[in-house]
Amino acid sequence: MSYYPTKKKKAPWFQYPVAKLVFRLLMVLLLFSLSRWLIYLFNTEFFHHLTLGQSFRLFLVGMRFDLVVIAYANIPMILLYCLPAKFIYNQVLQKIINVLFVLVNSVLITLNMLDVIYFRFLGKRMTTELAQLFGSSDESMFSLLGQITVDYWYMLVLAALFVMVLAVVGKRTKLVQQTEVITNRWYFLQWISLMVFSVLTPVACRGGIQSKPVNLATALKYTDSQNMPIVLNAPFSIVKSSINHTLSEIHDFEPEEMDFSPIHYSLKSNRFVTEDPGYLPNLVFLVLESYGQEMVSYYNPDCRFQLTPFTDSLLTQSLTFNGRANGRRSNEALPSLLSGLPSLMDVDFSSSAYSDNRIDGLGQVLKQLGYSTSMFHGGSNGTMSFDTFAKKAGFDYYYGRNEYNNDADYDGRCGIYDGPFLQYSLATIDTFSKPFATLIHTLSSQHPYTLPKSFELPEESYLWSGFEKTVYYTDCALRDFFKEASQKPWFDSTLFVITADHANTEHYLSAYSNIWGMYSIPIAFFMPSRIPAGKCEEIAQQADLNISILSAMGIEDTVFSFGRNVFDSLSDPSFIAYINQTYQYSDGQYLVQSDGNQTIGVFNVIRDRQLNDNLIDRIQCSDLSKKLKERIQEYNNRFIFNKLYINKEALHEQAEDTVHHQPDIWQEAPEKPGESN
Repeated sequence: MSYYPTKKKKAPWFQYPVAKLVFRLLMVLLLFSLSRWLIYLFNTEFFHHLTLGQSFRLFLVGMRFDLVVIAYANIPMILLYCLPAKFIYNQVLQKIINVLFVLVNSVLITLNMLDVIYFRFLGKRMTTELAQLFGSSDESMFSLLGQITVDYWYMLVLAALFVMVLAVVGKRTKLVQQTEVITNRWYFLQWISLMVFSVLTPVACRGGIQSKPVNLATALKYTDSQNMPIVLNAPFSIVKSSINHTLSEIHDFEPEEMDFSPIHYSLKSNRFVTEDPGYLPNLVFLVLESYGQEMVSYYNPDCRFQLTPFTDSLLTQSLTFNGRANGRRSNEALPSLLSGLPSLMDVDFSSSAYSDNRIDGLGQVLKQLGYSTSMFHGGSNGTMSFDTFAKKAGFDYYYGRNEYNNDADYDGRCGIYDGPFLQYSLATIDTFSKPFATLIHTLSSQHPYTLPKSFELPEESYLWSGFEKTVYYTDCALRDFFKEASQKPWFDSTLFVITADHANTEHYLSAYSNIWGMYSIPIAFFMPSRIPAGKCEEIAQQADLNISILSAMGIEDTVFSFGRNVFDSLSDPSFIAYINQTYQYSDGQYLVQSDGNQTIGVFNVIRDRQLNDNLIDRIQCSDLSKKLKERIQEYNNRFIFNKLYINKEALHEQAEDTVHHQPDIWQEAPEKPGESN
């Protein structure tokens, strides 16, 4: 018999549910934050201005937004692991919770992985627009997704590794009941953990103890718009952007204080054009896919290779401007190009709550003058709602896919190769009555960057990327188009406008891999008989084109647009855009950034194209800030109250027009917000 007392064996600390819970959450936070950080590691050229210390600080700041997502996603697990009851050890319940733990957190981490790819194309975190893209996609979208999977296979490998780590963590932290653990200490710890996590979880879900939960704009308190993607994560961006797609009324300025109006009266041209030719010119509006200035030697002699010899030659015979896109996606381009409506929302016009609003379109104005109008696109019918908006803006829509029976013309994933597509468009245009107005949107220079098997690249192309090869191909297709068009009897009486839907998504020079350079596109007017060639260094945006085209064609009308007439010397250069919860406005010399309420950045874009020196503490640019806020006010209020058009019958009654003090200029009876005529 032993006369020595036996010491009670203490259970290891890791056997307590709260310890396993804390370990799980810390591992999820680590993995989730690392997956968020990949957007920096795989896109360092976009964040070249950050030092290592600044990058690490943003990594830590981003954990605040990571915790919001993790807390929401793991509420069931947190609750179960904290309950002071023995049934939490039930094996069936444990299997369910473990599966949910791995599955839910794997989805969140995978979204961050996908966002690395998404960011390369748009320069921002994904939002609900991604789901809308899939929801409205056709069968070609699945082929495109398959190609993206092949091209970015390494992201799938990384995602699989992260999921494996999660599975191991889940297995090692699964609750297994041990009799010696269920003691008074166990119950005490469970009650304490329940109370502690009952406080910490809501705080984490709100992102802190401040009066309002964190949102996308909160990230701007820690960094500028360009660096926001490092701080935010994909699930947070998706959820927060889905909460409210509607705009808010703004009344910062009284009507008499407003210097800006989107109503342009009796368009005049007093520069860059010769005398009125005495006839109505035809219009061919060429919108080239992803054709940024960075790829065009005419604009950028420092580009890696001369990929656009014909385009360069064409631009030297044209009147050109320093072009700016008003968005980063193709479906943001058409409203700007055809109706002067820049993209200043988290979603594009066709996906917004205001898609039924009445608009004034370039095609509507031209149809009233007897033009036959058309839009051609090489994609499948319904792609990105191009057909819907084109018709809304007054253009009959033609899509290329069903017009061809030759498989060699179709790339099998996106649509028709630019070569045969441009020739088809030209042949169809030739059958239209004159005058005609046509918009042609090319396709080939977008992912997955495929080329016709019969197309031969030059010998030096072995160093070119897939994107650069398609840019060269589009240039060749454009050359053949103009060669054929020049033989048509209507060629000399036609205005050709050359631009892009948005800038290139792959960047090779630091001057273009920032939120100023990423909007750089060509804008050119080619009509030697009326517009002498020249290079104007002023900026011109897509929203300028609907009224500028009419002015160049000698059409003196009153038109709605948030842009300006570049052929009027009295108009001031301007550019407006919206990205990462930040509005941008520029006059070509200074760029002002704002969260909508206050200015957060001022840059001299002539001397500082990479936006390395924020002048906010040295230069206020109050005039530009006011112009930006005026445009935001007009934009929001007109969208909300369905005032994106002109009631020309009321123009003789009043000479001015603003949203707030002259509602009778649009219609006799007011409409409800979002109501369409």
